[in-house]
Amino acid sequence: MNNNQRSSVCDHNEEIQSAREQINQLDQSIVELLVKRFETSARISRIKRMRNLPVLDSDREAQVLKRVASSDPDPDTRAYIQDVYRAVMENSRKYQHQLMNHHQSKK
Repeated sequence: MNNNQRSSVCDHNEEIQSAREQINQLDQSIVELLVKRFETSARISRIKRMRNLPVLDSDREAQVLKRVASSDPDPDTRAYIQDVYRAVMENSRKYQHQLMNHHQSKK
């Protein structure tokens, strides 16, 4: 490998490392926001439990998916963003079920 090739490889490695550091920072922000989302989900779980409402609200989930899709300016990533939100909402439902079951077992 000549000096130009080595320099090019080093530049690419630095570029990748820089992008990965940015992803790490974004991941930290996402985790912080997800923690807040789950805290809010717990509050919703308490309200649903008191009002004897089901955890799943299909209409609400459809609204969320539509809203997040329309918020993404890139049509190439909309479906992926919706997939992420489907997973977030599925895990939110699981968490709400866990909270409700935990509350029932305390009775």
